[in-house]
Amino acid sequence: MQRLRTVLSKELKGNAEVIFEENDIARSEIGTEAFEANYNCVVIVKNIDAITILLRIANSPDQFGVAPFVVNPISTGKNWGYGSSLHNTQNYPVVLLDLLQLNEVTFFDEENGVISIQPGVTQSALFEYLSSKQTSYMVPVTGAGPTTSILSNALERGYGITPIADHFTSVMSIKGFLADGSFYQSSLQCMSDMANGDNSECYVDKTFKWKHGPYLDGIFTQSGNMIVTEITLSLARVKPAFDSFYMRFFDKESFDNAYAVVKEIFHNLEGVVGSINLMDKRRVAAMVADNPQGCGNHKVMTGEQVDVISKHYDVPEWTLVGTVYGTHSVAKAAKSEIKKIAKGKADQVLFSSDLLVRLGQVVTRRLSLPILDSAREQLEKLSAGMEVMQGKPSQVALPLAYWRNPRVRPDKSRLMNPAKDGCGLLWYAPLVPAKVSSMKAFIEMVRSITPKYNIEPMITFTNLSGISTDSTIPIVFDLENPQAVEDAHACLQALFDEGLKQGFIPYRLNIQQQLELNANSTFWKTAGKIAHALDPSGIISPDRYNPYKP
Repeated sequence: MQRLRTVLSKELKGNAEVIFEENDIARSEIGTEAFEANYNCVVIVKNIDAITILLRIANSPDQFGVAPFVVNPISTGKNWGYGSSLHNTQNYPVVLLDLLQLNEVTFFDEENGVISIQPGVTQSALFEYLSSKQTSYMVPVTGAGPTTSILSNALERGYGITPIADHFTSVMSIKGFLADGSFYQSSLQCMSDMANGDNSECYVDKTFKWKHGPYLDGIFTQSGNMIVTEITLSLARVKPAFDSFYMRFFDKESFDNAYAVVKEIFHNLEGVVGSINLMDKRRVAAMVADNPQGCGNHKVMTGEQVDVISKHYDVPEWTLVGTVYGTHSVAKAAKSEIKKIAKGKADQVLFSSDLLVRLGQVVTRRLSLPILDSAREQLEKLSAGMEVMQGKPSQVALPLAYWRNPRVRPDKSRLMNPAKDGCGLLWYAPLVPAKVSSMKAFIEMVRSITPKYNIEPMITFTNLSGISTDSTIPIVFDLENPQAVEDAHACLQALFDEGLKQGFIPYRLNIQQQLELNANSTFWKTAGKIAHALDPSGIISPDRYNPYKP
């Protein structure tokens, strides 16, 4: 590695910072997952030129007198629960290509909400940029919080609870470097360059997603097929009226009613209502209360403990959360329709615009009476959740990762980083058939498997539409407890295996699961042939969603 140190430091001088010493690598490299992965060095990019230089060296290692190596690009490295900033490359030295300092907004059309951003543009950075322009557009936020990359989430085909729930839907164009160092851009941009000279601004490239011929941008998502340096997004507008709704279902057998409400809302109001979250009692309990077992105990809450939290914080069996976006007249009509749909099914329906909610927020802010502490905490979380729905980055979801961290407590007054703070977190994120029978079978599966491994069964369904439902099951554990680590990984595997048998297929895989994909399937053979054609030497993250090697 000494030769690689010398070559990279010399060739990249002025364009990137090269870090070799293991002690200089941030703790975030450990991740929240307890995976084992080492980097031979880190290259912190300062400009685009560094990428072309690094790829030139990687393509001609003999010419530079270095051993072959793999480049693993990251944006912010905060893919918590799926691999953080770690890699899954086998048998080769790995250079971490840190793109965080490529953090510019390179284009913005304020009239139409079209914006081009680099990998290091975070949720908070985009929010500040849009705020500084006094625009009426929303950031495509996620629960991962303010410090995470907009570009990476879109390329991972992530989703949120704002009007454009599926974030890749809003990606209009992608630019970046292929493994051979060539720069990729669309056919529309190429035509514009030929007519007007290189680097001409092609506006229609930024507004028409499909381009010409085979649709290629998609092969650069959930893959290592390119180092993406820019995406162009179509941002959702802030609507004249916004209202979030909260429904509570207290009966233990109330799931049928809760999901019937979800389905009917989508059937009648799709396009006006964004995605809808449906959370069970234990998931909400973890949001409003500290772990009653103590953060250092590798144990599941007892039924009695859950009941105490539920009584104190008035937590129901199922909580439904959704949002209405539109004009004032549309929002008013939607609110009325939602109340009709929920009548006789939900035990309580609240809207953020209700006078009772707004009055409660004022009273609990102004009075510091201990008797109001519970209400104050719930209303604070309600306000934070509303901000997320309106496109404002928030840390409201991050404390979950600290549920079993006995060393560091979540602190909303600082920017939280679960990996640096030593939190243990894995995600099980399957697609579940949008049918009551399938969803109840899924609930039963999670609740029967997770306690066997001392993992808290916390369930959220994110209903992206009336026909598409994803569930996120957080596997939270003490990263420094060997038994807890072993149980967490065994629990994830058990959920994964049994889920496949019942038709619950993950839409997203962590870096270890990607290595276990069926290389003999026609799909992965096709994906592998494409990857090999673009990167025959396997230079860019060759094992990322790529089990088949021709």
